[in-house]
Amino acid sequence: MLFHSLDYILFLTIVVGAYWALARWKTGRFSLLVLASCRFYMVWNPYYVTLLLGSAVYDWSIARVMDRSENPRVRKAWLFLSISGNLALLGTFKYFNFLATVMSDGLGLLGIDLPPPRLDLLLPVGISFFTFQAMAYTIDVYRRRIPACHNFLKYLAFGTFFPQLVSGPIVKAREFLPQLDAPPNLPPEKAAEGLFLILLGLAKKVAIADYLGVNLVNRVFDNPGAFTSLEILVALYGYTMQIYCDFSGYTDVARGSAMLLGFHLPENFNRPYLAASPAQFWRRWHITLSGWLREYVYYPLGGSHCSKTRTYLNLSLTFFLIGIWHGAGWNFVVYGTIHGLAMVAHRYFYKKSGRTADTVDPRWLHVLKVFGTFHFVVFSRILFRSPTLAGAGALLGRMFQGSTSTAQIPWQVWMLLIGTIVAHFTPQAWVHRAREGFGALPAPVVGVVVAMVAAGLMAVASSDVVPYIYFQF
Repeated sequence: MLFHSLDYILFLTIVVGAYWALARWKTGRFSLLVLASCRFYMVWNPYYVTLLLGSAVYDWSIARVMDRSENPRVRKAWLFLSISGNLALLGTFKYFNFLATVMSDGLGLLGIDLPPPRLDLLLPVGISFFTFQAMAYTIDVYRRRIPACHNFLKYLAFGTFFPQLVSGPIVKAREFLPQLDAPPNLPPEKAAEGLFLILLGLAKKVAIADYLGVNLVNRVFDNPGAFTSLEILVALYGYTMQIYCDFSGYTDVARGSAMLLGFHLPENFNRPYLAASPAQFWRRWHITLSGWLREYVYYPLGGSHCSKTRTYLNLSLTFFLIGIWHGAGWNFVVYGTIHGLAMVAHRYFYKKSGRTADTVDPRWLHVLKVFGTFHFVVFSRILFRSPTLAGAGALLGRMFQGSTSTAQIPWQVWMLLIGTIVAHFTPQAWVHRAREGFGALPAPVVGVVVAMVAAGLMAVASSDVVPYIYFQF
């Protein structure tokens, strides 16, 4: 069930109405959220809901047993069981075929011809998100940051919460479980903010991401040989804005939907293309994933509180994991590796220059850094969009041939792309003021605005429903 479909709007309307009708009955609220989330997930594959529920039973049970133990070795053994179980689930569905191919190719170099085994399994939607969320819960229980949740229905409501189930943001149990215990409350300003976020997210997805994808990006990447070097470069800019509007649009709708139910989900984006360094970019892009890996991988490895060499290795490993989290393929391995190398280089030269957090760059230097970081991200997106390394190499080769015609790019695409880039670099305070202004409107006017936006989106929507890009991860 896609957020930008009429089915979802109807579904959300029914769930929100039923939820507030059950506001005084905690068990009823939890049950509704679980049933609604299961129904939401079953639209993609009704059988895979058993994976979702089975994973929840597994981690909830382990956390309860681990929480009762005072023996460090026993607790560590239960934690290992939880993490290994989640990684086994993720590895089987997402990485088995890739790893089998890598092993087969490696044996081939030794003269051993062994065809790789294959598992013809459909990748469960959102598996990278709900497994990471489950691991964060058991790790936090192990660290005694939170107690184990004894109410299974409550844990299910957290683990299956439909707005962020299939594409995040990744929510930690210590952030969400207390909200389930709190008395339900939906001030008018929060309801208005939720509606505003949903409209903003749908506009990003339908009016920008899908339009750029259908009318520019897909055409160029599906047949790069038919386009000039400059047209391929423009398509790269287009994909850079498409994936941002697609993913941040999903997050906006997820957060807005949660707000209408009285819940707060963390922000996942903060104008990432305004970043002045690779480190800043990852503090602004997919914030909950980079924060997860920082807290549960980078810091346990020692973070930056160790030797320079070890710090660089920690950074490299963390970003290698960011790469393969996105997909099982050499293109994602290289994607994570080059971002890790960029982080290492940035840290090395930052320390070498003697700069501190209080150092303020001259305006020209800041602009230059933003320009450089943005284009590093743009060119690294080739690995993200191309299905193979060979495809990425062919695209790069074509792009550097030097042909400069842009005759195949319609003027509407130019206007939308330039307008989207300009809008991204405008002050974020403008969005805050628009949100506050929307919230101050009388209810009838809000209804008119919602109807007008909906009509506009239906007018510009692609004839084919375009899935969210991050569903494949």
